[in-house]
Amino acid sequence: MSWLGFNTAVSGLLASQRRLYVTNHNIANANAEGYSRQVATQNATSPHRLPGIGFVGTGTNITSVERVRDSYLDYKFRTENAPLGEWEIKRNTLVDIEHILKENGEEGLSKYVDQFFGALEDLSKNPGDDSYRVAVREKAVAMTNHLNETATKLYNLEKDTNYQIGAQIKKVNDIGSQIKNLNEQIYRLELDGNKANDLRDQRDLLVSELSKIVNVQVSEQDGKYKVSIGGASLVEHSNLSKLKHPPRTEVSEITGEELAQVEWENGNKVALKSGELKGLLDVRDGTGVNGEYGGIPYYVKRLDEFAKIFAEQINKVHKEGYNANGVAGGDFFEALGGGDIRADNISIAQSIKDSLDNIAAGRNPDDPSLPTDPNGIENNKNILELIKLRESKTFFSGSTYSQGTPEDYATSIISTLGVSSQYAIRMKDNQALIVGSVETRIDSVSSVDPDEEMADMVRFMKTYTASAKMISTLDALYDITVNRLGLVGR
Repeated sequence: MSWLGFNTAVSGLLASQRRLYVTNHNIANANAEGYSRQVATQNATSPHRLPGIGFVGTGTNITSVERVRDSYLDYKFRTENAPLGEWEIKRNTLVDIEHILKENGEEGLSKYVDQFFGALEDLSKNPGDDSYRVAVREKAVAMTNHLNETATKLYNLEKDTNYQIGAQIKKVNDIGSQIKNLNEQIYRLELDGNKANDLRDQRDLLVSELSKIVNVQVSEQDGKYKVSIGGASLVEHSNLSKLKHPPRTEVSEITGEELAQVEWENGNKVALKSGELKGLLDVRDGTGVNGEYGGIPYYVKRLDEFAKIFAEQINKVHKEGYNANGVAGGDFFEALGGGDIRADNISIAQSIKDSLDNIAAGRNPDDPSLPTDPNGIENNKNILELIKLRESKTFFSGSTYSQGTPEDYATSIISTLGVSSQYAIRMKDNQALIVGSVETRIDSVSSVDPDEEMADMVRFMKTYTASAKMISTLDALYDITVNRLGLVGR
């Protein structure tokens, strides 16, 4: 039975050596993204029965090398990562809208409205002075230019968001293709029952990246791995179902351009519940009505309504006055190129661009209800009526979104943006805390601790040395037994 002790010692030597290999692999990948610590599972081998003695151990064996991974924590991370991606997109877009609206006291719609009415007040004191009429015209031009530029920037933001949607869909398909390829490799390599740990880490890292873009669910049965979005399969083992983004049959309400939608290749709708892709769709399409998220279209419509009603109210009063030539006033504002007045096309009337005399400062001198002005041109009665509009609480009585004075309406846009922005910040921060907490728990389970690995290295090295010493001892024992026993006295 000399082989028994020798084989036992060799098995210990090999087991320690293999565990050192695993430790070495862990240390080498301590800083590798997505790497999960690996451990070698070691079991005693089947004992050998010796007649009259009983069972004697035959050594040890490394049965497998496993990843240290908690499937529940992986599920929790993917579930919480998607809302984080969604609210990061929404928060970032609201920041972009804040920068576009520039409502910081120095710039912004409220400031331009204030300057316009301030110029009217100055003109009311000197209605016959062209320098004050120039100021009114220039402040009106500045306000309309601000509305035009702001609307155009919001249009461009919608176009950028639409482009990002296409890019994210391509990214989802690319990640899906990589997962499919890894599925095939892992399945082939694991046919012998061993685990392709490093490839599984790569796949989990891809799924984690995907989970921030869309809401994913994963499952594995009989070695076949499945990744789903909203219940529909993106990857089912070696089969890939791609997303596509064909243009809509309708066009953008604010830019008139075709917008990408999100569909499966077979034309079915993708059930997006959260993730960056859903966040992009919400900010691009959200009108803020009937419970919808208030995205870019919401703020465009608010500006359009402001421009339309502001122009209508000013035009209505302006038409009731008379210009410096005693002719009834016309429109003060108009749509550049014709059509309905919107934020992107509001402009002062061409007649006022052509001549300052066409600003209708006075009321009809022949009206017996009004004091007559001997000179006519110094009549400021219509300017005073225009100024009264500034404090009119019914100025926006026909509004869908807000009531009150022009400044009230402009302030309400910023107030709504501020509330939405603060809510997005809270949601993003809360999700970041949750995801960070889950990541910390994952790291505590799966990440490599160099100090722990160093301790294992010392431990396994000692068992390796002890096994080697046992082999040397057995070798000496056999030498004595075979070569020296019975030589004494010869």
